[in-house]
Amino acid sequence: MIALGWPASHPAAILLAAMLVESAGAAALGAERPLESASEYLDCRYSTDSPSVQSSAEDTPGPAESVLLPDNDVFRPLLADQREARFYADYRLIRFKNSSNVLSEGQGRYINAALVGFGGAFGIWGMRHPRGCDGLQVSVFGAVFAQFNLDTPSFDLLNADYLVGPELTFRRGRWSGRVRFYHQSSHLGDEFLLNYGIAHGVQRQDLSFEIADAFVSVEHTWWRLYLGAGLVVLSSSQPDLASVPAFLQWGFELRGPVWAWLNKTSLRPVAGGNFSSVQATSWTPSASVNAGLEWASPRDAHRARVLIEYQRASMPFSQFFFERTQNFGAQLQFEF
Repeated sequence: MIALGWPASHPAAILLAAMLVESAGAAALGAERPLESASEYLDCRYSTDSPSVQSSAEDTPGPAESVLLPDNDVFRPLLADQREARFYADYRLIRFKNSSNVLSEGQGRYINAALVGFGGAFGIWGMRHPRGCDGLQVSVFGAVFAQFNLDTPSFDLLNADYLVGPELTFRRGRWSGRVRFYHQSSHLGDEFLLNYGIAHGVQRQDLSFEIADAFVSVEHTWWRLYLGAGLVVLSSSQPDLASVPAFLQWGFELRGPVWAWLNKTSLRPVAGGNFSSVQATSWTPSASVNAGLEWASPRDAHRARVLIEYQRASMPFSQFFFERTQNFGAQLQFEF
């Protein structure tokens, strides 16, 4: 036991004891606050899923506040867009509809393929209502997409695409939007060129360009509609996509009822369709649809999906974007 050197009734001893009690109480309160914050966490990408977005007359949102390094966005990633910046892995049975079918590497009109994506957005700054999701956010996003031919001995890498750039997202109630300006470069795989491409006259093209696009979205608890358009602002000379720069994109999403599962996690059915028309391919429409189950963490901050995919479209990757394909497969998606 440590002697204080003065009676316990001394005012200094009483003050010291009070400070210790207050410190212990503050520590306990601090330990509880993360739990409170976790229970009140709201993923603003999916804000219409929660009634807490609707502020009552007694609990108005208040003025928007500046936020550095915001931890969640206000625009929901497009569910059925193959080029959305997210993590995914999928298997596809691809049928090439054109006669050349260079990407099949001599395997005929059909190949088994693996498609993977690695990407996301990092919030830099935002203006956000403290008890709601209305506001805007400035982020930087990046993504890598790669495709592999599973019918070759070494699972040849066919192509890899790299996207990076800034984006501005915003939300007002059920309406949200996104504006981006980004760089894309595409690179044919070394295995594809060495094992097949060079011997069959494939010339690597410097496919590099800058794109500006904008989307607007309206959503409810169980449905969403979106529309977007963009332009190729700058492009390499071969091919010169800046001379035929425009594209349109639109789609829908459906979200079913929530089923509680495994220690407060949840399951729900989801489905989506993404459609586009590109001037460089004479505005021929492309379509991609998917449906499956979404598994969400208790805070809905992490989501994993198992989806069945069907696509009837031009190749969305590499210098062979004019190739028409039809493919079917399954995909794992991850959101953080």
